Amino acid sequence: MKRTMPIIILLLVALLPACATQQNHYDPIESTNRVTDKVNDGIDRITLKPAAKGYTAVVPKPMRTAVSNFFDNATYMNTVLNDFLQGKGGQGFGDLTRFLINSSLGIGGLVDVATGMGLERHEEDFGQTLAVWGVGKSAYIVYPLLGPNSLRHTPDFITATATDPLFWASFVVAPYVTIPVTVVKYLDKRARLLDASDMRDELALDPYVFTREAWNQHREFLIYDGQPPVKPANKDDQWQEEDFDSEAAPQTRITAEAPPAIESAAALTDSAPAEEQPLPEAAISNDKSYIINLSSHQTETEAAATQGRLARLGIDSEIYSASVRGNTWYRLRSAKTVSAGDARQELQRLKDATGFQDAWLEENK
Repeated sequence: MKRTMPIIILLLVALLPACATQQNHYDPIESTNRVTDKVNDGIDRITLKPAAKGYTAVVPKPMRTAVSNFFDNATYMNTVLNDFLQGKGGQGFGDLTRFLINSSLGIGGLVDVATGMGLERHEEDFGQTLAVWGVGKSAYIVYPLLGPNSLRHTPDFITATATDPLFWASFVVAPYVTIPVTVVKYLDKRARLLDASDMRDELALDPYVFTREAWNQHREFLIYDGQPPVKPANKDDQWQEEDFDSEAAPQTRITAEAPPAIESAAALTDSAPAEEQPLPEAAISNDKSYIINLSSHQTETEAAATQGRLARLGIDSEIYSASVRGNTWYRLRSAKTVSAGDARQELQRLKDATGFQDAWLEENK
């Protein structure tokens, strides 16, 4: 085992640069991932999800918190190890102290005593360590039963297992003890994700895209310790306030949340190539059909969430990407084409229904 671990890690690391050159959000095997994700989701819906709901319904919140604290503490040595591997010596000693305090004064980790003493919890893993060491972003992959991951993050399975005392306890403690503990561990993990999975099911017409983008954003958040780099501003991207129609933002009939960044039709008119500009009504030709662009978003996650909200209004839409001034936008357009005679009327109907007053017509080519 000791000999095979380094070999596996080296093989995986060697594969990372090649996989990182793939496009499509570093998802070169999307078709396979989608099948795996669908199977995982089906298994989850008939096993873990109902079990987790039963667990949260039966077990009082204080007890669930104690269980979560216990498993967080039991696996915390993986964070300590990767603190030092990333060169965060001060944080490493602080996290080691946190582990020792919670393991002793916190009754095996059931009570989080350390946080009250000013020792905050961190989340480090070997995937983050590889990123710190210079390994670039790699292919997204969905593992059977285990779910979302990436090739760069995969070696963390090894370090997380090697630093997990529950894993080593399974060699010396009877199965009738370790098996129930393992079951509770995964029940606790799934219960923590109930709200997130319910939100995904409610908002996203494409749960796969929603999960992938959310996972990638979370990984970036962790790698940069909660402060991911802000994309440098491009002078050409600085739209003036007057470039936006005052009614361009989604109205509360779509969402009560603050709207995501929207690429407005007015901004397109000023800067985009002719084929990307909103179509003037006078240019509508009777012998052509048209599509209606509803909104544009900076991330596919935002587009997928808005698509879900539109679906609840009975509006079918599609997501497609468009490049404007070197930036990729994710646009939502009506799923059906309209004739020239119906184009203006349908455009106004969708504006009224959605609140997207910057919706625009585009020739269906």
